[in-house]
Amino acid sequence: MKIKPIILYLLLFSIQISASENKMVKLKCESGAYPGQVKRWSYNQKNLIEFYPNGYKRVYDIKTINEKYILAKEDAKRGMYYVSINFNDNNINVSVETPLVKYTDNKCTKLNL
Repeated sequence: MKIKPIILYLLLFSIQISASENKMVKLKCESGAYPGQVKRWSYNQKNLIEFYPNGYKRVYDIKTINEKYILAKEDAKRGMYYVSINFNDNNINVSVETPLVKYTDNKCTKLNL
């Protein structure tokens, strides 16, 4: 009889863990490619999404994620796109490497804490 409450607890715990994995964290940054423009980023445990000011978005596959940085990439028609997000104590910055250019989005802030 005591097994049912344990199973129920484990089930609820696993549902909570999977829900937290899918929670999207949002960032707002000053664009390094287009100074003066604001760009947004969102990520969860699997995907990193880059939102451009014109409405275009690019989806990257996350390869590594932890409390200090995120590494992601996308294999596009024009070549590989790489992104690294560094979470320093005082600053969050997003470095992007495309087949044509490298740039850094800076002055990033988390929109949902």
